[in-house]
Amino acid sequence: MKALADEVILGLKQHLPASLGDDGKGLRSVCVCGSYVRGDFMENNSDIDFNLVFESGIDAWGPYSSGGFLTVKKLADSLLAGHRFACHNPDQFDWVTSAWESLPRRQADIHIPDGSPTVPLLNVFLFDYLRNLLVLWGTDPRSVMPAPLPFPSLAEGWFRGVPIARRRYLQSGKEWRVAFSAFKSIQVAQIFFGEQTLDKRRLPALYERYVPNFPLRDFGYKIIRGKLEQTFPENPCEFAPREEYAAFEDELSELTLKSIQMQRGGCERANTGDPGLDA
Repeated sequence: MKALADEVILGLKQHLPASLGDDGKGLRSVCVCGSYVRGDFMENNSDIDFNLVFESGIDAWGPYSSGGFLTVKKLADSLLAGHRFACHNPDQFDWVTSAWESLPRRQADIHIPDGSPTVPLLNVFLFDYLRNLLVLWGTDPRSVMPAPLPFPSLAEGWFRGVPIARRRYLQSGKEWRVAFSAFKSIQVAQIFFGEQTLDKRRLPALYERYVPNFPLRDFGYKIIRGKLEQTFPENPCEFAPREEYAAFEDELSELTLKSIQMQRGGCERANTGDPGLDA
């Protein structure tokens, strides 16, 4: 699958300038992010993550129906040459769209997640986006973007938004996202407690090393293993009722938020000269 991914990426880079033509007028950038660029692409599991950035206003009426998006998608599909790209994603490619005007220019523009339908790669995982982005066509979005916010603030926003996001998943009929969110929460917790990396191959060891113990901690190993071994449709990653994923994520949220509050309290005492209760 990595060889097939290479063919798709190389083909897009070679043929996009001529293929887009007039359709490229509403498109600012065609990029690849995620595991392919990061170097942790896993055979029969990883998909290809595309990020298309549109000119201001284009996404207001639906980028997925725009000529630019359809041209890029049609070219990517044709480069598969009839082969099935085996991965965890039934669509084979993951398409994320952004508006040029909505890209953060200052740290104040980075919206901390609150359960709304935000794009994690442009807030919580912005560090990875800035570090691992391959521009296939157009302007590099990073040319206008700021450094990421301190990760504790982003982690706090993520975990405080978990209950809100879960309600929205259930209300919209996207219950499968409860399990997906639990995996993302493991990544967020690992980064907060451990190392700033999204390398999936290292996640089991990093989770073991850095994330403190809590009652449902062992369930996290099953979530990680299920995600890393997932291939559509032969091997789905869900192995338990969604209530169990929710209970796990709630415990992990409580653990992380308490640690953030303790760190913040310690910093405040240090800044004020207050020795705290241990004095």
